[in-house]
Amino acid sequence: MKRLALLLCLSFLLLSASAFARQEEPADCPEYEGVTCDGWVTDTAGVIKDDAYLEEVAGRVIANHGNEIAVVIISSSGALTPLQFAEGLGNTWRVGSAAADDGIVVLVALDERETWIITGSGLTLDQGDIDSARSSGNSFFAASDFGGGTVAILGSLDSILGGGSLAPDSGDGSNAGLIVAIVFGGLVAAGGVGAVAASRRAAGQRVKDQRSLRIDAELAALEATGQELPLIDEYSVRAKRVGLNLPTVDAIALLNNLIERHTGGDEKTLRALCYGGAVAVLKRDRLIDDTRVSLELRTSGERRMLEDAVQTAAKEALNISRHDEDRFDLALAELRKLVEALRPHRVAAARQRTADAISDALTDTEIGPTYVTDLGERLHRAAAALDGSAPLSQSLNELDAVYTTALEKTGRLSRLYEGLPESTTRPAVAAALADLNDDTDAALASYEDVRRRLEDQGDALESDGLQIPAVAALLLMNHDEGNVDDFVAAYTERRVAGSSPAEAVEYALAGLRDPGEIERVREASRLMHLPVSITAALLRRRDDGIEVYEELRRQLTEHGLKRDTRRAVAGILAVSLEPAQAVRRWLEARSALAQLGLQGAYADIAAAFGASDRRGPRAFALAYAAQRQALARSDIDDADRFAPELAHEGTSRQTDSWTGEPIPAGYGDFDPFTFFYYHWTVTQGTKGSYGWEPVYKDKSWSRDGKSWWGGFGGGGGFGSSGSSWGGGSWGSSGGSTSFGGFGGGGGFGGGSSSGGGW
Repeated sequence: MKRLALLLCLSFLLLSASAFARQEEPADCPEYEGVTCDGWVTDTAGVIKDDAYLEEVAGRVIANHGNEIAVVIISSSGALTPLQFAEGLGNTWRVGSAAADDGIVVLVALDERETWIITGSGLTLDQGDIDSARSSGNSFFAASDFGGGTVAILGSLDSILGGGSLAPDSGDGSNAGLIVAIVFGGLVAAGGVGAVAASRRAAGQRVKDQRSLRIDAELAALEATGQELPLIDEYSVRAKRVGLNLPTVDAIALLNNLIERHTGGDEKTLRALCYGGAVAVLKRDRLIDDTRVSLELRTSGERRMLEDAVQTAAKEALNISRHDEDRFDLALAELRKLVEALRPHRVAAARQRTADAISDALTDTEIGPTYVTDLGERLHRAAAALDGSAPLSQSLNELDAVYTTALEKTGRLSRLYEGLPESTTRPAVAAALADLNDDTDAALASYEDVRRRLEDQGDALESDGLQIPAVAALLLMNHDEGNVDDFVAAYTERRVAGSSPAEAVEYALAGLRDPGEIERVREASRLMHLPVSITAALLRRRDDGIEVYEELRRQLTEHGLKRDTRRAVAGILAVSLEPAQAVRRWLEARSALAQLGLQGAYADIAAAFGASDRRGPRAFALAYAAQRQALARSDIDDADRFAPELAHEGTSRQTDSWTGEPIPAGYGDFDPFTFFYYHWTVTQGTKGSYGWEPVYKDKSWSRDGKSWWGGFGGGGGFGSSGSSWGGGSWGSSGGSTSFGGFGGGGGFGGGSSSGGGW
């Protein structure tokens, strides 16, 4: 009786505490930097299409684990860094339990192109896990799929929080947890809503999610593989050998007709395009005959019965009690047999659909059913950068050469990316090292040596929040791998003298240690509103550097450039070209890129690279187009941001990107591109006059994602996180927690965190 009385007393206290907590629970959130909460998911930027679905997804994760999660999408973090914004928001809104400080804030800052996940001080997550959760949204965000990226992050957090290692330990060996469970069990039986009920539902949902994944794996076998589908090459007609001397402009005009699905065309031109590989002729009748579903499969009526049986078996398996694992295994085995029986029907249907799609894409011409190949698409898209009067053979060879080079560089970049540790600057570091050496192993070894030396000596760099991986790659690009000691000493001197971290890096990179030169560069930098490093490059290369820069900036005003972009382009041109030719060559490169469909602030800066390319603006535009396409087909997010450097001739093996001459190893000599790399990586989160944030934020380089430019190669479906939200029609959505305000937590700044760009 005493024990029963104790339990009843405890149940009353718990119920009273729960009621009190609900009374104290805020109905809304205090405003923070102009943002108030709008549920578990707050989209102030207006980029989410289905707010209700995301609210349900977030509510389910919260119901599964009890950790409040605030997902916030903002246009910009303003004067704060995204990390500071996330911490301030979490503390202001008091996300999490008041007793445990176990909340989670997920912040997506669009202008900064950064995602941050931080936890309250009472919740510690494995760093690798939280990094993985944060980066799971990158490819979606980069492709402007903010709903998909948010779901991916929430799914990853659901999987991480379900790891079973997060429950607080009382530390005294008592069985208080058991007593609380018994008390809440009684409350639930009496019709109350207790924590143990939510815990049981969460446990049941986790089992259901795990089983859903196993069912998904069985159902995935119904999909036809690529080898089972008809391949175009199997049905292509061997091209007749013909001359390729016709003008490129004629070939491109006929390609345009084919792409617009016009029939007819000059037979000689068609055969030339076919022999050159830009188009192909298919044996359409054979394709259709080979892929027609057999009479036996069509008339048996078996497929409809199997389709229904598979769906029923999947639903029944999912609804088996979570405690009956043996019965679930038997149901899964039965589902597997049904899938094996249905698969031939599905494969046959997929083959026929593929053949129909190929057939529909064919255009009837004088030489047969014709389609435009990948090479033909590239030839058509690159028309503006080709010499229309040149023979087709010359244009095809030119296109092949630049694309082969671009693929080689992209291959090196991908291999380097795989060998680098995860960091916010990983794509940028890989891009920098891709032009360092053809031997990627040697490039990585050199990079690791510099990075380790910086880590050993550069405590100040890390404590100041600078990215040591980016600085290491930057020094290698600039042929300063032997001057790490001088770099660290110069950086330390400037910090002691009161310079900010961003300023100190620029002074150190430019080798500025003489007090007189420092003062001269600082004053010129202030007058021109240019970063210190670019100012130093300008003054060292020209006695009249300031006058040249100001004149170029004045001329560029006439061509519609905005302030920050105008300063950037004027700085590049002043360093790299004679004033008399600078703007003219820039306009030529800008026009060549615009004809290929690339416009905006980033294109204007890319044109400044093209203006100084020794091959000329047209050749640079063609190389740049090929480089962007190759990078877009890689699986590395953000890589095609660095296409101008990779496409520019003379940027490999530590040579000056403007002259093609080797960069001297002496400290203080540098390649101008180095500083643009610096401003796009090291200072991307820095606010103020140092670091060209408006240029970094410009998204014109990633537009037209579905065109020949390719956009991003990343993305992909969500389904590997441990949950099955939004899965097949047989699934069950489960329960969720509706938003009623946050519970009074906080403690942000003392928990786990992960942030990075996308």
